[in-house]
Amino acid sequence: MSEKNISEKDMTERYIYEVTKRVPQNMRQEIKLELEALIEDMREEEECSVEQVLEKLGNPADFAKRYRGDNNYVIGPDYYDNYIWILKIGLLAIGISAIVSGIVHGITGAGDIKDFLKGFFKEGLTTITSGACAMVGVVTIIFAILEHYKVKLDIKPDVKWSPSALPAVPDKKSLISRADSVISIVIMVAFAGVLVFVPEVFGMFESTDDGIRSVGCIFNLAEWSSIVPIFVFSLAVCMFDEIIRLIYGQYCKVVMYSSIICNAISVVCAFIAFKCMNIWNPSFGEQLKEYLGKTEFAKGDILRYWGSDLISDIIVGIICLIAFIEAGVTIYKTYKYDKR
Repeated sequence: MSEKNISEKDMTERYIYEVTKRVPQNMRQEIKLELEALIEDMREEEECSVEQVLEKLGNPADFAKRYRGDNNYVIGPDYYDNYIWILKIGLLAIGISAIVSGIVHGITGAGDIKDFLKGFFKEGLTTITSGACAMVGVVTIIFAILEHYKVKLDIKPDVKWSPSALPAVPDKKSLISRADSVISIVIMVAFAGVLVFVPEVFGMFESTDDGIRSVGCIFNLAEWSSIVPIFVFSLAVCMFDEIIRLIYGQYCKVVMYSSIICNAISVVCAFIAFKCMNIWNPSFGEQLKEYLGKTEFAKGDILRYWGSDLISDIIVGIICLIAFIEAGVTIYKTYKYDKR
């Protein structure tokens, strides 16, 4: 909905913002200065209002195409910078997973330094190759879908464009921290890599004369091949939500809908994984007691309840609480700061 009686200065700022946000980062400042000068010159030469000048310049989405030279893209300029950036982040996280995977396999299979290096490079190379291919594929598909459907915050195409319909420049409090999204993506990708390639790292190890050996893994590795896809799918959904946040960079209805849907899917996946599947190693409690030389865990020890539904209930409850808080905060900030 357009706002009445907005000042000419504010209208100019809105127009320039809508143009520059659609061009590559390194061109924005130059285009901003050029547009400011162009608008002022046209206003003085033609002795007309800023609104009339902006109407002659046309829809900012169309005006921005003059600088971009739009064609048919699988991933166009609107998304390309974010696409490359997220690929770099994802590949960095895959590299971290590969190092962790290589170290775990190198240590657990090491009889000497030669065996360690063999295990490290073999597993690390496998992880980084398969993980990188999967990462590139997933990220490319996500951005190709966004490009195909032109998922962006443009002025409604069915409404005749006018300068007074320009959305306000975002409140600084409505902006989403890119650093937070980047850190989240790195953690999710690295965690997914560890779950896929070295789930045994979630357990107990001991040092022996023959090297490091696993005492026991908390997960049921016998059924892991049917369990891990649920985790990977859930993490992919969460990564999609963070990509949406990175692209829009502010709280808005698209970010809000993405948060609600993705958090709901994460809760469903958590319920399936922890309540409907045999995710826990039923022998882990006994393996740990044997390793520690105990006959029984203390009364307040959470491991006393290993094998019961208590641990799964606690984890599902924590995931539900986090999902509820994140979606609630997003909804609150969207309705508070998004004025469109």
